[in-house]
Amino acid sequence: MNAMESIVGIYKMKCGLRFDKEVAEALGINAQTFNKYMKGRNRLPDMAIAKIAEGAQLDALQVIAATNLTQENTTEEEREFWAQKLGKYTGQIL
Repeated sequence: MNAMESIVGIYKMKCGLRFDKEVAEALGINAQTFNKYMKGRNRLPDMAIAKIAEGAQLDALQVIAATNLTQENTTEEEREFWAQKLGKYTGQIL
């Protein structure tokens, strides 16, 4: 399970949603596009990540760092940046 799946799972539980399609609708995102985000193929916009964090009652920077750190298309330089940001939260959501 990647960070996005974990965070979306928390979001679903807190918001009473069962399916990714419902999450996509709540965020105003096409379900197929959201599926690509969940698989790590594309990056979910930070605004959508912040909405998920808010709904899941998690720190937005923590969630943005965790999701960007685990995306396939994140560069090594970006990984180092996000790893530093996430460092203070280690073990809380991943």
